[in-house]
Amino acid sequence: MTIAFFPGKFQPPHLGHIQTLMKIYPDYDEIIIGISEDDPQIIPPLKVKEIFESVLMYLPKFRIVLIKGTLTKWKTIDDLPEFDILLTGNEKVVKWAKEKGLKTALVPRSKGIGYSGTEIRKLCQNG
Repeated sequence: MTIAFFPGKFQPPHLGHIQTLMKIYPDYDEIIIGISEDDPQIIPPLKVKEIFESVLMYLPKFRIVLIKGTLTKWKTIDDLPEFDILLTGNEKVVKWAKEKGLKTALVPRSKGIGYSGTEIRKLCQNG
């Protein structure tokens, strides 16, 4: 059984996150989505968790957890759930995970309108 860990802030959760999760879904027996409770936040982490639970409710391989702070600032990995591989589109997280001795894979980020948190945050600020 192979367990993947997919951490992120998901601020806000968007189509790119869902598309990435659907791409990796067939490859793992379980996928743990780790939602960071770090600042800044557009949507409270608990609400992000509820959104993912609603969208992914019929896909049994997903488990959604909240994680404290920003992973790249963690000194140890003791408080992480158990997993076999960490998947992320963030180069900084890959570097941090490798320094901690974790198996990692860089997952390409989705592109397009509605697929970028940066674009969505800009629209929220300008709207």
